[in-house]
Amino acid sequence: MKTLPYWLLGLFPTIAMATPEVHYQQCKQSFSYLGTQYQGTTNKNNGANQWCYLQQPIDGQTWANVQTDTIATFTTVTGKHCQTPSTYRGEAFYGCSTLNHANPWCYVDDKNWEECPTTEPQPLLTHTQPLQSKHLDRIALGSCFKTQGDMPQALAKLIGQQPDLFLWLGDNIYADTTDMAVMKQKYDDKKRNPDYQAFLKANIPVMATWDDHDFGRNNDGKHYPKREQAQQAYLNHFDVPEDDPRRHQQNGIYEAKMFGQPGEKTHVITLDARYFRSPTFNNYGQCEGDSSTILGQAQWQWLEQQLNKESDITFIASGIQVLPPLHLERSKNQYCAYGDGAAFNQAIAALNESELSGTSYESWAEMPSERERLLRLVQKAINQGKTKAVIFLSGDQHWGELLQKNIPENKATGKQTTVYEITASGFGQSWPYHIENPLRLPVYADTKGDGNYTQQCQFPATYAGVTYQGCLTRDHDKPWCYTQIDSNNKGIEGQWGNCAPQGAVIPTGFVGQISPDINSLTTSNRHLINKSGSNYGLIDIDWQQRHITLSIETSKDVAVSTVIKF
Repeated sequence: MKTLPYWLLGLFPTIAMATPEVHYQQCKQSFSYLGTQYQGTTNKNNGANQWCYLQQPIDGQTWANVQTDTIATFTTVTGKHCQTPSTYRGEAFYGCSTLNHANPWCYVDDKNWEECPTTEPQPLLTHTQPLQSKHLDRIALGSCFKTQGDMPQALAKLIGQQPDLFLWLGDNIYADTTDMAVMKQKYDDKKRNPDYQAFLKANIPVMATWDDHDFGRNNDGKHYPKREQAQQAYLNHFDVPEDDPRRHQQNGIYEAKMFGQPGEKTHVITLDARYFRSPTFNNYGQCEGDSSTILGQAQWQWLEQQLNKESDITFIASGIQVLPPLHLERSKNQYCAYGDGAAFNQAIAALNESELSGTSYESWAEMPSERERLLRLVQKAINQGKTKAVIFLSGDQHWGELLQKNIPENKATGKQTTVYEITASGFGQSWPYHIENPLRLPVYADTKGDGNYTQQCQFPATYAGVTYQGCLTRDHDKPWCYTQIDSNNKGIEGQWGNCAPQGAVIPTGFVGQISPDINSLTTSNRHLINKSGSNYGLIDIDWQQRHITLSIETSKDVAVSTVIKF
């Protein structure tokens, strides 16, 4: 999401951008573009300008025009100098190229050419695979990785926190292509980034899922034509062992691992919300109405089996958000899953969400029946004692967020249960705009300062003609909020409370840390972090106290956290 359409990105680098011009020393010694390997530079799809991929991005750009007078002299296997440039079928390149040839070559004069020495790339570092015998005390999560902004500082801070497991939650690269050579190049570029190399050298165990941009194309699903090849590229990048069933037997990249021993068992499930997914809107393929699916039949059966296993805590990772309700400002019949509307509306009503409107960006809510099915499965698992807590982990959105959903009682799946979600996205990205979500973690308040933080703040609320999305300090010595509002969102006089401060006991546990700069990090209440340059999630498990701390971290500090009991 939030990028140029894939068909436009496919024209790269012909798109007019503010492109830097660099000395050749800043170029990669070797790079691949549209299936051709280059040692040097090329003007392919770039007019008369020579360009290369950069060793380090400049202002987010991974390629740049090159000053031709700085380009190194290249020689052939016999020691002859390459022409500057060599011109072949309308393309001019400095150095050597595999154009229409298996090995790199160049012209040595107007008629003759010779092969160039091949360059062996440095071997790539590999991801560390998790050991299931180890119990998990600390889990980190993130998504939407870009080599820009304060990504280096955020990644370095994360490495210093030494999590027992890190989950990559999608858009791990921005491939947006059907060319597997381009996809591999981008995966390899990520591994060659020095900041990511530091992450790999830290031997932090990794699990992962994908989202649209590393699956292949924006918002795509089962109609993406290279999904089988993309699965292998993903498995190669994350160094998945050859005996993993996803290598040869299983379609889709979903997996699950159980960590620790009885009493400290953590079940980590990563879903594949791309490989089998039906179109969400008709521009992604023919709508399937009530038959629309996110996970596909085989993955649903597998998930039911996984949720029947016993653990203390269950984490379910998804590339797209799970808990935000449907965006109601769009006509429902625009959603592919709408069909005749009966099942669509029934699923929304069953979760008490007929009047709730959530994010306008991609989420599970675009297929309400699939979302209800997922929530009912975890409700059943909790009520049958298979697990004590379920926390969804998600990325995609370019913001960090803490969410909470009370799943209503159901005859088949049992009494009301509460589940949580932590969204962490992304590295080197932010989205400082208003984001609707009524299921964001509540901010609790007391009653007129009595110190019992059992009331929920009502946002947005209007006070003295100004509308607030979070706690305010106006005309008061502590952050406060209205606990009741009228139909126009105006605060009802006398119905207010002090917002629960750090450490305060609240119905679900207690308030964790709150950054002193929280108001500069959010456009809403403190459980949305969308104005930091980077964010990632951190989960700390206190097995003795039976507490789970959910945190949104920035490159500088903990933005906000909450502590729940299990």
